[in-house]
Amino acid sequence: MRRGNITAPLPLSAGLLRKQPAYLSAMPAPDFSSAAPTISFVSSRRLWLPAALAWGVFGTMAALVFGHGRAPFDAPLLLALHRYATPGLDRLALFFTVVGNTGPMITAGVLTTAALAYLGRRRDAWLFALGVGGSMLLTQVVKHVATRPRPALWVSLRPEHTFSFPSGHAMDTAAVAAALFFVLPRHRRLWVLAPLFALSVGWARMYLGVHFPSDVLAGWSSAVGWVLLVQLIASKAFTSADESKLA
Repeated sequence: MRRGNITAPLPLSAGLLRKQPAYLSAMPAPDFSSAAPTISFVSSRRLWLPAALAWGVFGTMAALVFGHGRAPFDAPLLLALHRYATPGLDRLALFFTVVGNTGPMITAGVLTTAALAYLGRRRDAWLFALGVGGSMLLTQVVKHVATRPRPALWVSLRPEHTFSFPSGHAMDTAAVAAALFFVLPRHRRLWVLAPLFALSVGWARMYLGVHFPSDVLAGWSSAVGWVLLVQLIASKAFTSADESKLA
């Protein structure tokens, strides 16, 4: 179309469409509406097996404690650990006990939650708080239901007088380690230190003679099972919300 000596330019989109090769127009458009649910389904499906295993271990320990008062390996394993006690291991066990106590774990949980919220990762912050905080509350509920007394095989360097099943130290540290797995990038090797710390704290509680092995196994497994359950419920809820938005 001409106006005087000026030629009106074609719109940019029209020019691009005119130059588009024929084979591109025949390609189907990608369907993004089903991508997010598929990813969420696959990731949540992978959590069901470890969650079931964790709760299975906890259920087995609970059945032994409620049904027989102990696990068959409780006393032999404690006595074996005590047989190799040394002053150096004493100090190491006391160190892990103090660092893995409820106070430091609450502090670590609060600081991690605050850091995630500050970075704008509100969803991760809520899930981390629910995983760690819920596990700590669950510890106290199960302790007061089981009312299991502490071991009395020898006089401990750091005696305890609260209920024994499950181990709060083992449960708190395992909950922090499991929750950190979902908020730290998978390629970071730093995360491996968290479960190693939880294992060390569990060893320390048995070495000091203030927890049976079944207490520690129940603490580790219930904490991991709880954190995985939180992630599974959240994954299902967020997937449903995303699907409703895309509908």
